[in-house]
Amino acid sequence: MDPTLDQQPGQSFDAPELALSRAIDRLTLQRAIDNLPTGYRLIFVLHDLEGFEHNEIASLLDCAIDHSKSKLHKARLNLRESMRGQPQQEGRK
Repeated sequence: MDPTLDQQPGQSFDAPELALSRAIDRLTLQRAIDNLPTGYRLIFVLHDLEGFEHNEIASLLDCAIDHSKSKLHKARLNLRESMRGQPQQEGRK
């Protein structure tokens, strides 16, 4: 006896659609990344999204490793602050 779609446990008409919520979160994050200063955005994307190590970033950008680490730290702080300013999804902190 398979439950039909509208009889599945845990579904509620009041609950936000999870896929929509995730899409909104991705758009909010993308907007925050796009608004980062260019240097912060470049290092954030290279390190956190593309997976480059700090020594590789330093070599690519002809800068010190500490510079890469510092910019990444500042980029993350900037992103957190930007994300705090956005309305949160209901039920999320």
